[in-house]
Amino acid sequence: MRFLNTLLLTIPLLCVGSLSQADPSVADDYFLTIGGGYAPSGNQVSLENNVLFFQRVLTDLGLDTSKSDCFFSDGDAKGHDVQVMDPQTIPKANRLMAEFFGNSRSLGLTYRDHRVPNVRASTRPDNIRKWFVDVGATMQSGDRLLVFVTAHGSRSSSSKEPYETTIATWGNSSIKMSEFVGLLDELPDGVDVVSIMVQCHAGGFSRLIFNAGDPDRGMSPQRRCGFFATVNDRPAAGCTPEVDEANYVEYSTYFWAALSGRTRMGESIELPDYDGNGSVSFDEAHAYTILTADTIDLPNKTSGEFLNQYSKFGKGDSELLKDDEPYSVILGFANPVQRAVLEGLSSQLNLEGEKRLLAASDAVDSGSGRGRFRRRREESDASRVRREISRDLERRWPELANIVNPVSIELMTTRSDEFIRAIEEHKDYKRYRELADAVLVDESKRQVKYERFLRVADNVALAENLRRMGNEERIRQFEAIVQAESGTLGDAGRTQ
Repeated sequence: MRFLNTLLLTIPLLCVGSLSQADPSVADDYFLTIGGGYAPSGNQVSLENNVLFFQRVLTDLGLDTSKSDCFFSDGDAKGHDVQVMDPQTIPKANRLMAEFFGNSRSLGLTYRDHRVPNVRASTRPDNIRKWFVDVGATMQSGDRLLVFVTAHGSRSSSSKEPYETTIATWGNSSIKMSEFVGLLDELPDGVDVVSIMVQCHAGGFSRLIFNAGDPDRGMSPQRRCGFFATVNDRPAAGCTPEVDEANYVEYSTYFWAALSGRTRMGESIELPDYDGNGSVSFDEAHAYTILTADTIDLPNKTSGEFLNQYSKFGKGDSELLKDDEPYSVILGFANPVQRAVLEGLSSQLNLEGEKRLLAASDAVDSGSGRGRFRRRREESDASRVRREISRDLERRWPELANIVNPVSIELMTTRSDEFIRAIEEHKDYKRYRELADAVLVDESKRQVKYERFLRVADNVALAENLRRMGNEERIRQFEAIVQAESGTLGDAGRTQ
């Protein structure tokens, strides 16, 4: 039997406690954004752009953002707090010199002040705590708080508390999962919470559904849910100083695109309305991300943590479903969104037949040890051709053996046209550029899609097993989760 930390990928949000009876037409949505790094060196421009994209989505959807607060990096302090890298700002001769004779790492790296408008304050923990006192306490029953965290995060420092992960905040400070849950505990009764967190180890916060973040203390009476870029013990994709947003592939890129119908670059996408009800729910946005994002991320959500605690797989002659059921059995219990993910990943991974779960499990097991004893990485074709071009140019200009040699400096300045022509007119340059620009297959990203497939399939089985176990209280809670799956941004997306 494989061991999987069962986190439901196909149920979008776990709601705890009774469903609010407040009239959604008079309730308000509050938005709390916590973004940026812990210091300038860890405050990549992608974090800034994540916040700006989220703000555009809210505006494009016509949502009322009068109750929206953003905490970002150092707040309104003047100074260079954002790390930016744009190689295109560097002269072409310098770029080629770095590429063929030096190192392109950090080429074009600069710092500037952030450009997030209307920032309330820095992300220092005291400011976040104060918001919950000054604003959170004024919320009314039926109001909804949407928390978006796009920051860095760290794994737990305690092996006994692996879910006690953190959100990195300004000044090399942090907020632990249990402290964040404590802040949510102070919200008035009847306030709903939806969290979207994309920092590394974000999955630790999936336990915000429990009192004090501790499953042993039972479910929180508040209705809370969360979507997380990855699980508690893994880093997440995304943080980069690169300015070109077309290259961004982190979780929120796809999640917000699915809900708004437009990418970061403003391009329209086919709405992932997998259940055909005319709108895109949080559930469907999460599913779209699972299917579309070619990253190392293993997305999860709070409803999966619920099943992790209250359901289980069958063993032996048990009437409960096992974790290696035939594919048709799993598909038969899947809802339309789950079915879209299972079928979509089956197509991407070329999984066929009834033994897809076993095939995916074998792929995960075999990939976990791939390359472990490899002494050094094999040289790529692009690297080999680049090395050959470099050698040819060194024969012409032996001084290129040291890029700070006066001749090398001349080739980047007064003789730059000569240097550029020598490289671009080399007989192998066109082939090199094609090889260098080709998209390489990253096996780790393919392998994680097998894991995504297994988690969806497992949680289909766990959801069915929860019903078969017959605990009426847990079943009612689960049915409340299913009802809340249709929730989305805006008043029209609330479920009662």
